[in-house]
Amino acid sequence: MGLVTTAQPTRSAIDTAATRLRQTVLAGEDGAFLGSEETFLTQLGVSRATVRQAARLLESEGLLRVRRGMNGGYFAPRPNAETIEKSVSAYLEMLNVAGEDRITLASILWIEVMRKAATAPAPGRHALVARYREQFTALPPDASYQQVQDMEQDFRTDLFDLIDSRYMELIFHINMTFAHRRFPALDLDEDSEIYRAFVYNWREARHMELNALTHDDAELGALSARHMRNVWQNFMRSRIS
Repeated sequence: MGLVTTAQPTRSAIDTAATRLRQTVLAGEDGAFLGSEETFLTQLGVSRATVRQAARLLESEGLLRVRRGMNGGYFAPRPNAETIEKSVSAYLEMLNVAGEDRITLASILWIEVMRKAATAPAPGRHALVARYREQFTALPPDASYQQVQDMEQDFRTDLFDLIDSRYMELIFHINMTFAHRRFPALDLDEDSEIYRAFVYNWREARHMELNALTHDDAELGALSARHMRNVWQNFMRSRIS
């Protein structure tokens, strides 16, 4: 009598099952119970081996939690941006990604963010300009680095809200998280001429960005973003040299 063999699920079968399972997960609430393995055997109409491999794939993505034993089953966790940023930045650190690559990516992203923001609906743009023009003007020449960083973060957050691009925001934050891991903060002399010049240049570059938002000009937005990135790059290089 010949041996009985069990066919292994094909890659396409696993991918198809994973796609359907992913749709079910994303349609549910965070942490919701989705059903048992038997539920998905019936729902997906595939073999048990295919369901299990599809489930493992979603577990690796952080989109599924499989609880075994009594009261077990499939549950729908939601990965958050902070977890993704940390895991990807750790991977980039393992790859020993060059600092210049990080700077280049940050510059490209910010240019496109400003290009989109400069042509966003007028009410949102004008409200953002009104909110920040006074703040930037009032920034004193002896502002601390923390003050600049806080204002930078607030402006960046509001700009991403304006263009409503969570994907670009996530990629930008991954890049920033990696930078903080890979390149720790250096000592900073806030009384130095170099630092005072940076504060002045940063404030002027921000005003240039606000002008782009005011005039509904995508190319001016891109130009102002390049100028802002140059201000940051020159300052960072001065701290390292």
